[in-house]
Amino acid sequence: MELTCLIFGIEIPNSDWEKTPASVKELVEKLGQRIKESEQELAEKVTENQKLEEKINTTSKNSSSPPSSDPPSVEKPPKKKKSEKKRGGQPGHKGHSRFLYEPEECEEIFNHHPQTCRCCGEKLIGVDGNPYRHQVVEIPPIKPIVYEHRLHQLVCDNCGSATRAALPEGINPSGYGVGVVALVAVLSGLYRHSQRMVQNAISDVFGIPMSLGTVNKLRLEASFALESIVEEAKIYVQNSRVVGADETSFLQGNVDGCNQKN
Repeated sequence: MELTCLIFGIEIPNSDWEKTPASVKELVEKLGQRIKESEQELAEKVTENQKLEEKINTTSKNSSSPPSSDPPSVEKPPKKKKSEKKRGGQPGHKGHSRFLYEPEECEEIFNHHPQTCRCCGEKLIGVDGNPYRHQVVEIPPIKPIVYEHRLHQLVCDNCGSATRAALPEGINPSGYGVGVVALVAVLSGLYRHSQRMVQNAISDVFGIPMSLGTVNKLRLEASFALESIVEEAKIYVQNSRVVGADETSFLQGNVDGCNQKN
């Protein structure tokens, strides 16, 4: 059986290849290399062309792109026919009355009785067993409660050392109670207010002047207090069979020292 050699994917008998002049061999090798490069370039162009076609054919109907990005050739959905119904509640629609507090929740109840008939002016007597209830909800004046702790200092008659009393256990050294700390945490976390907005709200609504540094300090205090609870909740979610999560994986850039990756 005659031996063969593989030249750019083509089997050629060794005897034929050995008889080939060196100049022809060099030409064959150059042509083969050029064909190989051309095939590779063609494959890249085909891939690029497929990507371009996918991009051209991408619309708001087959991707997450907004309708405003659709080209003019895309057929727009037909406009909804204008309803012949009038605005507002429709005939037969069940009305929604305003929420009413229970009588025992009211600060005070005022009874108003009509004195005369609105038609003929006759004096009215009797009792209405089911009067119409109109409630006015008001917020009482908000005034901060301030507790002053006076730490007295006494001098020992025996050695002359001065000793000052310490704050009782449970008294926050920061000078703000748990209610203020919780409010700062809620405004910052749940309502996503900036430190400046929290500072203004605490001052304008509750009459408590507070620096930006104090706002951040109280936010950290609340974060550390909730650290174990948050970790417990995280473990519970991780062990759940189904987690309905819809949060961004991008870094949020927090600079308060907590949750740097979220």
